[in-house]
Amino acid sequence: MPEFVAEYPLARLKPAPYNPRRLSDDAFGRLKQSLDLFGCVKPVIVNGNGILVAGHQRTKSLKALDVTTVPAILLGAHVTTQDEVQFNLLHNSVETDGSRVTVTVADESVHGWEWLTSDEITVQARDSAAVRSEISRLITRYGPWGSIVADHAGRVILNNDYAVSAVDLRKDVLCYRVSVQEADELLVWLEGEYGVYDYTQLGIKPYNQHWCQMHRLGGDDGDSAKSAVYVKHVLPTLKKSQRIVDFGAGEAAYITMLKEQGYDAHWYEPHVKAKGTQNALDVAATVAHIRDLQRDVRANGQYDVVVLDSVINSITSLEFEEHVLITCNTLCADDGVFFTGTRHMKSISKRNSGRKYRNNRYRRALEFVDENGFSATFRAGVWTMQRFHTRESLTALLRRYFGEVRIGVDTGGSLTVECRRPLPVSPERRRAALEAEFNMEYPGEYRHNRHKPLVEALIRACAERDQK
Repeated sequence: MPEFVAEYPLARLKPAPYNPRRLSDDAFGRLKQSLDLFGCVKPVIVNGNGILVAGHQRTKSLKALDVTTVPAILLGAHVTTQDEVQFNLLHNSVETDGSRVTVTVADESVHGWEWLTSDEITVQARDSAAVRSEISRLITRYGPWGSIVADHAGRVILNNDYAVSAVDLRKDVLCYRVSVQEADELLVWLEGEYGVYDYTQLGIKPYNQHWCQMHRLGGDDGDSAKSAVYVKHVLPTLKKSQRIVDFGAGEAAYITMLKEQGYDAHWYEPHVKAKGTQNALDVAATVAHIRDLQRDVRANGQYDVVVLDSVINSITSLEFEEHVLITCNTLCADDGVFFTGTRHMKSISKRNSGRKYRNNRYRRALEFVDENGFSATFRAGVWTMQRFHTRESLTALLRRYFGEVRIGVDTGGSLTVECRRPLPVSPERRRAALEAEFNMEYPGEYRHNRHKPLVEALIRACAERDQK
Protein backbone atom coordinates (compact mmCIF):
# COMPACT_ATOMS: atom_id res chain seq x y z
CA MET A 1 0.00 0.00 0.00
CA PRO A 2 1.20 3.56 -0.65
CA GLU A 3 2.50 5.63 2.24
CA PHE A 4 1.89 9.36 2.58
CA VAL A 5 4.81 11.40 3.94
CA ALA A 6 4.02 15.06 4.59
CA GLU A 7 7.67 16.16 4.57
CA TYR A 8 9.76 13.98 2.30
CA PRO A 9 13.37 15.20 1.77
CA LEU A 10 13.78 16.68 -1.70
CA ALA A 11 17.41 15.60 -1.71
CA ARG A 12 16.35 11.94 -1.71
CA LEU A 13 14.28 12.21 -4.88
CA LYS A 14 15.71 10.80 -8.11
CA PRO A 15 14.03 12.15 -11.26
CA ALA A 16 12.65 9.77 -13.87
CA PRO A 17 14.57 9.67 -17.19
CA TYR A 18 11.55 11.21 -18.94
CA ASN A 19 9.06 13.99 -18.31
CA PRO A 20 6.47 14.49 -21.05
CA ARG A 21 5.68 18.02 -19.90
CA ARG A 22 7.55 21.28 -20.51
CA LEU A 23 7.18 24.63 -18.74
CA SER A 24 7.88 28.00 -20.29
CA ASP A 25 9.85 30.50 -18.19
CA ASP A 26 6.60 32.37 -17.45
CA ALA A 27 4.81 29.19 -16.40
CA PHE A 28 7.73 28.16 -14.20
CA GLY A 29 7.67 31.58 -12.52
CA ARG A 30 3.91 31.26 -12.00
CA LEU A 31 4.34 27.82 -10.46
CA LYS A 32 6.96 29.15 -8.04
CA GLN A 33 4.65 31.99 -7.04
CA SER A 34 1.72 29.66 -6.38
CA LEU A 35 3.91 27.33 -4.29
CA ASP A 36 5.22 30.31 -2.35
CA LEU A 37 1.66 31.51 -1.67
CA PHE A 38 -0.14 28.25 -0.94
CA GLY A 39 2.54 25.65 -0.37
CA CYS A 40 2.49 22.29 -2.13
CA VAL A 41 -1.13 21.11 -1.99
CA LYS A 42 -0.59 18.10 -4.25
CA PRO A 43 1.90 15.38 -3.26
CA VAL A 44 4.51 14.16 -5.68
CA ILE A 45 4.49 10.44 -6.46
CA VAL A 46 7.54 8.27 -5.80
CA ASN A 47 8.05 4.79 -7.24
CA GLY A 48 8.95 1.87 -5.01
CA ASN A 49 12.54 2.16 -6.26
CA GLY A 50 12.80 5.79 -5.16
CA ILE A 51 12.37 7.30 -8.63
CA LEU A 52 10.17 10.39 -8.87
CA VAL A 53 7.17 9.40 -11.00
CA ALA A 54 5.21 12.68 -11.04
CA GLY A 55 5.98 16.16 -9.76
CA HIS A 56 9.24 17.06 -11.50
CA GLN A 57 8.39 20.72 -12.04
CA ARG A 58 7.09 21.12 -8.48
CA THR A 59 10.27 19.74 -6.98
CA LYS A 60 12.36 21.98 -9.25
CA SER A 61 10.30 25.01 -8.17
CA LEU A 62 10.49 24.13 -4.47
CA LYS A 63 14.27 23.82 -4.68
CA ALA A 64 14.38 27.26 -6.31
CA LEU A 65 12.46 28.56 -3.28
CA ASP A 66 15.01 26.89 -0.95
CA VAL A 67 12.35 24.49 0.37
CA THR A 68 13.89 21.19 1.49
CA THR A 69 10.86 18.89 1.79
CA VAL A 70 7.75 18.01 -0.23
CA PRO A 71 4.58 16.03 0.52
CA ALA A 72 4.91 12.67 -1.20
CA ILE A 73 3.02 9.48 -1.90
CA LEU A 74 5.46 6.56 -1.70
CA LEU A 75 4.18 3.68 -3.79
CA GLY A 76 4.61 0.43 -1.91
CA ALA A 77 5.45 -1.65 -4.98
CA HIS A 78 7.81 -1.20 -7.86
CA VAL A 79 5.82 0.28 -10.75
CA THR A 80 6.36 -0.76 -14.34
CA THR A 81 7.70 1.92 -16.67
CA GLN A 82 4.45 1.91 -18.59
CA ASP A 83 2.47 2.58 -15.43
CA GLU A 84 4.99 5.23 -14.37
CA VAL A 85 4.13 7.06 -17.56
CA GLN A 86 0.39 6.76 -16.85
CA PHE A 87 0.86 8.06 -13.30
CA ASN A 88 2.73 11.04 -14.72
CA LEU A 89 0.16 11.84 -17.39
CA LEU A 90 -2.89 11.39 -15.16
CA HIS A 91 -1.31 13.18 -12.20
CA ASN A 92 -0.60 16.26 -14.33
CA SER A 93 -3.78 16.27 -16.39
CA VAL A 94 -6.05 18.55 -14.38
CA GLU A 95 -7.61 19.60 -17.69
CA THR A 96 -9.43 16.25 -17.87
CA ASP A 97 -11.08 16.79 -14.44
CA GLY A 98 -14.69 16.66 -15.60
CA SER A 99 -16.48 14.99 -12.67
CA ARG A 100 -17.84 16.85 -9.65
CA VAL A 101 -17.87 15.76 -6.00
CA THR A 102 -18.38 17.32 -2.60
CA VAL A 103 -16.99 16.27 0.77
CA THR A 104 -18.12 16.73 4.34
CA VAL A 105 -18.03 20.22 5.80
CA ALA A 106 -15.03 20.85 8.07
CA ASP A 107 -14.39 23.13 11.00
CA GLU A 108 -12.50 26.26 9.98
CA SER A 109 -9.68 25.26 12.31
CA VAL A 110 -8.90 22.31 10.05
CA HIS A 111 -6.14 23.15 7.59
CA GLY A 112 -3.83 20.87 5.70
CA TRP A 113 -3.81 17.11 5.24
CA GLU A 114 -6.53 14.71 6.33
CA TRP A 115 -7.89 11.35 5.20
CA LEU A 116 -11.54 11.06 4.16
CA THR A 117 -13.46 7.82 3.89
CA SER A 118 -15.49 7.13 0.76
CA ASP A 119 -18.66 7.69 2.85
CA GLU A 120 -17.57 11.30 3.41
CA ILE A 121 -17.53 11.99 -0.35
CA THR A 122 -20.66 12.57 -2.44
CA VAL A 123 -20.52 12.23 -6.22
CA GLN A 124 -22.50 15.01 -7.91
CA ALA A 125 -21.60 14.30 -11.55
CA ARG A 126 -19.50 11.77 -13.44
CA ASP A 127 -17.48 12.54 -16.54
CA SER A 128 -14.21 11.56 -18.24
CA ALA A 129 -15.08 7.86 -18.10
CA ALA A 130 -11.92 6.68 -19.84
CA VAL A 131 -9.77 8.79 -17.52
CA ARG A 132 -11.54 7.39 -14.47
CA SER A 133 -11.17 3.87 -15.81
CA GLU A 134 -7.39 4.26 -15.97
CA ILE A 135 -7.25 5.95 -12.55
CA SER A 136 -9.24 3.05 -11.10
CA ARG A 137 -6.91 0.51 -12.71
CA LEU A 138 -3.91 2.14 -11.05
CA ILE A 139 -5.67 2.38 -7.67
CA THR A 140 -6.63 -1.30 -7.86
CA ARG A 141 -3.08 -2.29 -8.75
CA TYR A 142 -1.09 -0.01 -6.43
CA GLY A 143 -3.51 1.38 -3.86
CA PRO A 144 -4.68 4.98 -3.27
CA TRP A 145 -2.05 7.13 -4.97
CA GLY A 146 -3.76 10.50 -5.50
CA SER A 147 -5.32 13.30 -3.50
CA ILE A 148 -7.88 16.09 -3.68
CA VAL A 149 -8.09 19.71 -2.53
CA ALA A 150 -11.30 20.83 -0.77
CA ASP A 151 -12.45 23.88 1.17
CA HIS A 152 -14.19 24.01 4.54
CA ALA A 153 -17.62 24.15 2.85
CA GLY A 154 -16.97 20.79 1.19
CA ARG A 155 -16.26 22.02 -2.34
CA VAL A 156 -13.58 20.00 -4.18
CA ILE A 157 -11.49 22.19 -6.49
CA LEU A 158 -8.87 19.70 -7.68
CA ASN A 159 -8.89 16.03 -8.82
CA ASN A 160 -12.62 15.31 -8.83
CA ASP A 161 -12.11 12.41 -11.26
CA TYR A 162 -9.70 10.76 -8.81
CA ALA A 163 -12.23 11.15 -5.99
CA VAL A 164 -14.99 9.45 -8.01
CA SER A 165 -12.70 6.53 -8.83
CA ALA A 166 -11.73 6.14 -5.17
CA VAL A 167 -15.38 6.26 -4.04
CA ASP A 168 -16.32 3.58 -6.56
CA LEU A 169 -13.57 1.35 -5.16
CA ARG A 170 -14.44 2.22 -1.52
CA LYS A 171 -10.99 3.65 -0.89
CA ASP A 172 -10.01 6.44 1.51
CA VAL A 173 -8.93 9.70 -0.10
CA LEU A 174 -6.12 12.02 0.98
CA CYS A 175 -7.46 15.59 1.15
CA TYR A 176 -5.76 18.95 1.55
CA ARG A 177 -8.23 21.25 3.31
CA VAL A 178 -8.20 25.05 2.84
CA SER A 179 -10.55 27.91 3.67
CA VAL A 180 -13.22 29.02 1.21
CA GLN A 181 -11.29 32.21 0.51
CA GLU A 182 -8.06 30.32 -0.09
CA ALA A 183 -9.89 27.94 -2.42
CA ASP A 184 -11.22 30.87 -4.46
CA GLU A 185 -7.74 32.34 -4.73
CA LEU A 186 -6.18 28.98 -5.54
CA LEU A 187 -8.71 28.36 -8.33
CA VAL A 188 -7.47 31.50 -10.08
CA TRP A 189 -3.94 30.13 -10.02
CA LEU A 190 -5.02 26.68 -11.15
CA GLU A 191 -6.59 28.19 -14.28
CA GLY A 192 -3.15 29.27 -15.46
CA GLU A 193 -0.91 27.30 -17.81
CA TYR A 194 1.41 24.96 -15.90
CA GLY A 195 3.19 23.33 -18.75
CA VAL A 196 2.47 21.78 -22.11
CA TYR A 197 3.07 18.26 -23.31
CA ASP A 198 6.39 17.97 -25.10
CA TYR A 199 7.44 14.59 -26.46
CA THR A 200 10.53 15.67 -28.39
CA GLN A 201 12.80 14.90 -25.44
CA LEU A 202 11.72 11.25 -25.55
CA GLY A 203 13.78 10.70 -28.71
CA ILE A 204 11.18 8.46 -30.36
CA LYS A 205 12.63 6.73 -33.40
CA PRO A 206 10.59 6.21 -36.59
CA TYR A 207 11.26 2.46 -36.44
CA ASN A 208 9.32 2.30 -33.16
CA GLN A 209 6.23 3.21 -35.14
CA HIS A 210 5.81 -0.30 -36.49
CA TRP A 211 3.95 -0.95 -33.22
CA CYS A 212 1.25 1.40 -34.57
CA GLN A 213 0.61 -0.53 -37.78
CA MET A 214 -3.08 -1.27 -38.25
CA HIS A 215 -4.32 -4.83 -38.65
CA ARG A 216 -6.49 -4.85 -41.79
CA LEU A 217 -8.81 -7.46 -43.29
CA GLY A 218 -8.61 -9.97 -40.44
CA GLY A 219 -5.44 -9.01 -38.64
CA ASP A 220 -3.55 -11.57 -36.60
CA ASP A 221 -4.78 -10.11 -33.31
CA GLY A 222 -8.42 -10.81 -34.17
CA ASP A 223 -9.18 -7.10 -33.92
CA SER A 224 -8.85 -5.88 -37.52
CA ALA A 225 -10.14 -2.57 -38.79
CA LYS A 226 -11.32 -1.48 -42.20
CA SER A 227 -9.49 1.29 -44.01
CA ALA A 228 -11.70 4.28 -44.79
CA VAL A 229 -9.18 5.33 -47.45
CA TYR A 230 -9.48 2.06 -49.32
CA VAL A 231 -13.18 1.44 -48.71
CA LYS A 232 -14.40 4.97 -49.53
CA HIS A 233 -11.88 6.02 -52.18
CA VAL A 234 -9.54 3.42 -53.64
CA LEU A 235 -11.70 0.33 -54.14
CA PRO A 236 -14.71 2.13 -55.72
CA THR A 237 -12.58 4.04 -58.25
CA LEU A 238 -9.50 1.96 -59.08
CA LYS A 239 -9.29 0.63 -62.65
CA LYS A 240 -7.25 -2.34 -63.89
CA SER A 241 -5.51 0.03 -66.32
CA GLN A 242 -4.10 2.11 -63.45
CA ARG A 243 -0.85 1.56 -61.56
CA ILE A 244 -1.13 1.97 -57.80
CA VAL A 245 1.46 2.29 -55.02
CA ASP A 246 0.80 2.14 -51.27
CA PHE A 247 3.45 4.15 -49.42
CA GLY A 248 3.93 3.09 -45.79
CA ALA A 249 1.80 0.02 -46.43
CA GLY A 250 2.21 -1.50 -42.96
CA GLU A 251 1.03 -5.11 -43.12
CA ALA A 252 -0.03 -4.47 -46.76
CA ALA A 253 -3.40 -6.21 -46.47
CA TYR A 254 -5.36 -4.17 -49.02
CA ILE A 255 -2.58 -3.67 -51.56
CA THR A 256 -1.73 -7.39 -51.47
CA MET A 257 -5.38 -8.19 -52.07
CA LEU A 258 -5.40 -5.89 -55.11
CA LYS A 259 -2.27 -7.49 -56.53
CA GLU A 260 -3.82 -10.93 -56.10
CA GLN A 261 -6.86 -9.67 -58.02
CA GLY A 262 -4.68 -8.75 -60.99
CA TYR A 263 -4.11 -5.05 -60.39
CA ASP A 264 -0.73 -3.46 -61.18
CA ALA A 265 -0.07 -2.90 -57.47
CA HIS A 266 3.16 -1.95 -55.67
CA TRP A 267 4.01 -0.97 -52.12
CA TYR A 268 6.72 0.24 -49.80
CA GLU A 269 7.00 -0.31 -46.07
CA PRO A 270 10.24 0.81 -44.36
CA HIS A 271 9.59 -1.23 -41.23
CA VAL A 272 8.28 -4.64 -42.23
CA LYS A 273 7.56 -6.93 -39.30
CA ALA A 274 9.50 -10.19 -39.62
CA LYS A 275 7.11 -13.14 -39.76
CA GLY A 276 6.78 -15.14 -36.56
CA THR A 277 8.19 -12.34 -34.38
CA GLN A 278 6.64 -9.61 -32.29
CA ASN A 279 9.01 -6.74 -32.99
CA ALA A 280 11.88 -7.85 -35.27
CA LEU A 281 12.17 -5.98 -38.57
CA ASP A 282 12.72 -7.59 -41.97
CA VAL A 283 15.12 -5.20 -43.71
CA ALA A 284 15.49 -7.55 -46.70
CA ALA A 285 11.76 -7.25 -47.39
CA THR A 286 12.03 -3.45 -47.40
CA VAL A 287 14.98 -3.59 -49.82
CA ALA A 288 12.89 -5.85 -52.08
CA HIS A 289 10.16 -3.18 -52.09
CA ILE A 290 12.72 -0.56 -53.10
CA ARG A 291 14.05 -2.68 -55.95
CA ASP A 292 10.54 -3.32 -57.24
CA LEU A 293 9.78 0.42 -57.25
CA GLN A 294 13.11 1.15 -58.91
CA ARG A 295 12.39 -1.23 -61.81
CA ASP A 296 8.81 -0.07 -62.17
CA VAL A 297 9.51 3.69 -62.08
CA ARG A 298 12.33 3.34 -64.60
CA ALA A 299 10.07 1.39 -66.96
CA ASN A 300 6.72 3.13 -66.46
CA GLY A 301 7.23 6.41 -64.58
CA GLN A 302 5.17 7.67 -61.67
CA TYR A 303 1.87 6.24 -60.43
CA ASP A 304 -1.74 6.87 -61.30
CA VAL A 305 -2.83 6.26 -57.72
CA VAL A 306 -0.76 6.89 -54.59
CA VAL A 307 -2.13 5.75 -51.21
CA LEU A 308 -0.94 6.93 -47.79
CA ASP A 309 -3.18 5.11 -45.32
CA SER A 310 -2.84 5.97 -41.60
CA VAL A 311 0.75 7.15 -42.00
CA ILE A 312 0.44 10.89 -41.39
CA ASN A 313 -0.80 10.09 -37.88
CA SER A 314 2.26 7.91 -37.22
CA ILE A 315 5.00 10.39 -38.03
CA THR A 316 7.39 11.38 -35.23
CA SER A 317 8.18 14.99 -36.17
CA LEU A 318 7.09 17.81 -38.47
CA GLU A 319 10.24 17.24 -40.53
CA PHE A 320 9.31 13.58 -40.96
CA GLU A 321 5.81 14.67 -42.00
CA GLU A 322 7.26 16.87 -44.76
CA HIS A 323 9.48 14.04 -45.98
CA VAL A 324 6.51 11.66 -46.22
CA LEU A 325 4.33 14.09 -48.16
CA ILE A 326 7.09 15.20 -50.52
CA THR A 327 7.77 11.54 -51.27
CA CYS A 328 4.07 10.93 -52.05
CA ASN A 329 4.07 14.04 -54.22
CA THR A 330 7.12 12.59 -56.02
CA LEU A 331 5.47 9.21 -56.61
CA CYS A 332 2.33 10.78 -58.09
CA ALA A 333 1.98 11.22 -61.85
CA ASP A 334 1.04 14.63 -63.20
CA ASP A 335 -2.55 13.45 -63.79
CA GLY A 336 -2.52 11.03 -60.85
CA VAL A 337 -4.51 11.03 -57.62
CA PHE A 338 -3.27 10.87 -54.05
CA PHE A 339 -5.49 9.41 -51.30
CA THR A 340 -4.68 9.72 -47.63
CA GLY A 341 -6.37 9.39 -44.26
CA THR A 342 -5.46 10.20 -40.68
CA ARG A 343 -6.86 10.53 -37.16
CA HIS A 344 -9.22 13.38 -36.36
CA MET A 345 -8.51 15.65 -33.40
CA LYS A 346 -12.15 15.15 -32.37
CA SER A 347 -11.41 11.49 -31.65
CA ILE A 348 -9.44 12.51 -28.55
CA SER A 349 -12.44 14.02 -26.80
CA LYS A 350 -14.49 10.95 -27.76
CA ARG A 351 -11.84 8.61 -26.39
CA ASN A 352 -11.21 10.53 -23.16
CA SER A 353 -14.93 10.90 -22.50
CA GLY A 354 -15.27 7.14 -22.60
CA ARG A 355 -16.82 6.06 -25.88
CA LYS A 356 -16.61 2.27 -25.95
CA TYR A 357 -16.50 -0.36 -28.64
CA ARG A 358 -16.39 -4.16 -28.86
CA ASN A 359 -16.07 -6.13 -25.62
CA ASN A 360 -16.90 -3.00 -23.61
CA ARG A 361 -13.34 -1.69 -23.98
CA TYR A 362 -12.31 1.93 -24.42
CA ARG A 363 -10.80 2.99 -27.74
CA ARG A 364 -7.00 2.75 -27.41
CA ALA A 365 -5.12 4.50 -24.66
CA LEU A 366 -5.85 8.00 -23.39
CA GLU A 367 -4.34 10.74 -25.52
CA PHE A 368 -2.72 13.93 -24.26
CA VAL A 369 -1.59 16.10 -27.16
CA ASP A 370 1.13 18.72 -27.44
CA GLU A 371 0.85 22.05 -29.24
CA ASN A 372 1.48 20.39 -32.63
CA GLY A 373 -1.17 17.70 -32.17
CA PHE A 374 1.27 14.92 -31.17
CA SER A 375 0.60 12.39 -28.44
CA ALA A 376 2.90 9.67 -27.12
CA THR A 377 2.19 6.20 -25.78
CA PHE A 378 4.53 3.81 -23.97
CA ARG A 379 3.84 0.25 -25.14
CA ALA A 380 5.79 -2.99 -25.14
CA GLY A 381 8.84 -1.23 -23.72
CA VAL A 382 9.04 1.51 -26.36
CA TRP A 383 7.55 4.95 -26.96
CA THR A 384 5.40 5.51 -30.02
CA MET A 385 3.76 8.69 -31.32
CA GLN A 386 0.52 9.67 -33.00
CA ARG A 387 -0.45 12.97 -34.60
CA PHE A 388 -4.00 14.30 -34.83
CA HIS A 389 -5.44 16.79 -37.31
CA THR A 390 -8.51 18.93 -37.82
CA ARG A 391 -10.13 19.42 -41.24
CA GLU A 392 -8.50 22.83 -41.43
CA SER A 393 -4.99 21.80 -40.40
CA LEU A 394 -4.95 18.78 -42.73
CA THR A 395 -6.23 20.80 -45.69
CA ALA A 396 -3.64 23.53 -45.11
CA LEU A 397 -0.88 20.93 -44.80
CA LEU A 398 -1.73 19.11 -48.04
CA ARG A 399 -2.08 22.33 -50.03
CA ARG A 400 1.66 22.77 -49.69
CA TYR A 401 2.16 19.72 -51.92
CA PHE A 402 -0.96 19.43 -54.13
CA GLY A 403 -2.90 22.01 -56.13
CA GLU A 404 -6.27 20.34 -55.51
CA VAL A 405 -7.25 19.11 -52.05
CA ARG A 406 -10.70 17.74 -51.27
CA ILE A 407 -11.75 16.40 -47.88
CA GLY A 408 -13.66 13.14 -48.25
CA VAL A 409 -14.87 11.23 -45.20
CA ASP A 410 -15.05 13.13 -41.90
CA THR A 411 -16.38 10.76 -39.26
CA GLY A 412 -15.17 12.74 -36.27
CA GLY A 413 -12.76 9.86 -35.67
CA SER A 414 -10.88 9.98 -38.95
CA LEU A 415 -10.38 12.18 -42.00
CA THR A 416 -9.79 11.10 -45.59
CA VAL A 417 -8.59 13.33 -48.43
CA GLU A 418 -8.30 13.17 -52.21
CA CYS A 419 -5.53 15.28 -53.76
CA ARG A 420 -4.56 16.02 -57.37
CA ARG A 421 -2.04 18.15 -59.29
CA PRO A 422 1.26 17.53 -57.45
CA LEU A 423 3.07 20.84 -57.01
CA PRO A 424 6.75 21.47 -57.82
CA VAL A 425 9.16 21.08 -54.89
CA SER A 426 12.71 22.40 -54.79
CA PRO A 427 15.30 19.78 -55.82
CA GLU A 428 17.06 20.14 -52.46
CA ARG A 429 13.92 19.43 -50.42
CA ARG A 430 12.89 16.60 -52.72
CA ARG A 431 16.24 14.86 -52.51
CA ALA A 432 16.38 15.26 -48.73
CA ALA A 433 12.92 13.71 -48.41
CA LEU A 434 13.66 10.76 -50.70
CA GLU A 435 17.00 10.08 -49.02
CA ALA A 436 15.29 10.05 -45.63
CA GLU A 437 12.24 7.98 -46.59
CA PHE A 438 13.95 5.28 -48.64
CA ASN A 439 16.92 4.84 -46.32
CA MET A 440 15.32 4.86 -42.89
CA GLU A 441 17.24 4.26 -39.68
CA TYR A 442 16.97 0.88 -37.94
CA PRO A 443 17.97 -0.14 -34.40
CA GLY A 444 21.69 0.20 -33.80
CA GLU A 445 21.80 3.18 -36.23
CA TYR A 446 21.82 0.73 -39.15
CA ARG A 447 20.84 1.86 -42.66
CA HIS A 448 20.66 -0.44 -45.69
CA ASN A 449 21.95 2.16 -48.23
CA ARG A 450 20.20 0.40 -51.15
CA HIS A 451 18.06 3.37 -52.09
CA LYS A 452 20.15 5.52 -54.40
CA PRO A 453 19.07 4.09 -57.82
CA LEU A 454 15.42 4.56 -56.86
CA VAL A 455 16.04 8.11 -55.63
CA GLU A 456 17.76 9.07 -58.88
CA ALA A 457 14.98 7.50 -60.98
CA LEU A 458 12.32 9.44 -59.07
CA ILE A 459 14.21 12.74 -59.27
CA ARG A 460 14.55 12.37 -63.06
CA ALA A 461 10.85 11.53 -63.38
CA CYS A 462 9.88 14.55 -61.27
CA ALA A 463 12.11 16.87 -63.28
CA GLU A 464 10.24 15.82 -66.43
CA ARG A 465 6.83 16.03 -64.73
CA ASP A 466 7.37 19.49 -63.24
CA GLN A 467 8.56 20.96 -66.55
CA LYS A 468 5.21 20.23 -68.22
